[in-house]
Amino acid sequence: MATLVKLLVTSLLLSSQMLKASDLVFNTYIDPPYVSQGDEGVTGISIDILKLLRQHSQLNIELHLLPLKRAYAVALDSANQCVFAIERTQSRESSFIWISPMFISRYAIYQRKLHAKHLASLDDLTKLRIGSYSGSGVGEYLTSFSITVDLAKTNLNSAKKLTRHRTGAWASDILSAAYIAQQFDLDISPKKYHFYSALRAIACNKNSDLGVLDKLQKSLNQLQKSGQIGQVLSKYEQQYQVDLGL
Repeated sequence: MATLVKLLVTSLLLSSQMLKASDLVFNTYIDPPYVSQGDEGVTGISIDILKLLRQHSQLNIELHLLPLKRAYAVALDSANQCVFAIERTQSRESSFIWISPMFISRYAIYQRKLHAKHLASLDDLTKLRIGSYSGSGVGEYLTSFSITVDLAKTNLNSAKKLTRHRTGAWASDILSAAYIAQQFDLDISPKKYHFYSALRAIACNKNSDLGVLDKLQKSLNQLQKSGQIGQVLSKYEQQYQVDLGL
């Protein structure tokens, strides 16, 4: 009998620990150099910032790697689930509780080397089929101006569509574009037309624990104020030789 009671108590304790194992679940997606997966595990800018947040807030944050559309849907539907780091846009604003800002992404239009046209305004983009990727806030932004957008599964696939003449231009944040230029031999002009900037943030389900989210936001604020997040961004800025506007 004593053994049975001991087993029941142990089971209850384990169940309680499992329920409390994670304060939040962060769902993210492959988007190098923000999130990459390789021999060293999951790495990148967003992951470096997540490590700082875990350490500073002392919250138990579980990481799940999913396709972007799935990560977005899970955060939209389930309490204490978040998706990061996504663009904080007007169309998304009311759907989540936002922990913000993580950083700012600058976006540009890229073209093939031998077919680059002069671009000076968004009106010039209406003449082109612009490549982006599914779930990207910049794709939503361009569509709002009645610009034709071709959505690929990933940003890399979108870049490859441009080189295969399936699109007339490619919309990408400048850091991802610099990464792709370093890693892949693609016929893409380094000249670019800057047209958009967006806050990247953590989007959490609206039924999440508000106390936990408040603690997370305060930690993010402190990390921004102390310059620790700026140091992370500066490291990648130097590595890929881009101006992130820090």
